[in-house]
Amino acid sequence: MIERFAFFLTFLPGLILGLTVHEASHAYASAALGDNLAKNKGRLTLNPLKHLSLLGTLALFVLGFGWAKPVPVNPFNYQNPKKDYLLSSLAGPASNLAICVISAFLIRSAGITSFEQEAGIWVSILIGTYFVNAILAVINLTPIPPLDGSKIWPCIIPGVKLVMPAKVTMGSYLALILLVVTGAIEPVILSLLTFFKSALFFGV
Repeated sequence: MIERFAFFLTFLPGLILGLTVHEASHAYASAALGDNLAKNKGRLTLNPLKHLSLLGTLALFVLGFGWAKPVPVNPFNYQNPKKDYLLSSLAGPASNLAICVISAFLIRSAGITSFEQEAGIWVSILIGTYFVNAILAVINLTPIPPLDGSKIWPCIIPGVKLVMPAKVTMGSYLALILLVVTGAIEPVILSLLTFFKSALFFGV
């Protein structure tokens, strides 16, 4: 039990960092492209308290997964709605990918070349940060509301509405929770972990 809790704690800092930077990146990108909705809501900040959801944080401890508060965006405030909505939607996953790459560089710089090596607490947190943000980047590209992919693909595919109906978003959201709770998504996560584990030590 203690080992499991310690393992969980090595992933927690990376998750908080990843969710915070992810949402802040959406907010900064949206504001830079002409939509000040997130700015007016106080989301132009790296303060985790402005981005973390109380319910999503509680779910993290109870269900093993969590979420942050989505950044409010009005794509029709952009000068070029489709292109700018695409860029602001990509900002979140791109930020997680950047954290992933930086973490990998720091892990390799610390001389870690395999998971069989003993690592201190800081390196363990870096490894947790690497994996959490790699998964956040990939999962968020899935075209299922409310994930970022559901906002990215309508910007690429002609004739698809930019904004999904609320009923569709809520239904998809509940379906995602069901997939996690039932463990149906676990094989996907394990496959991603295996891939990024190989990527981390590629060429060693």
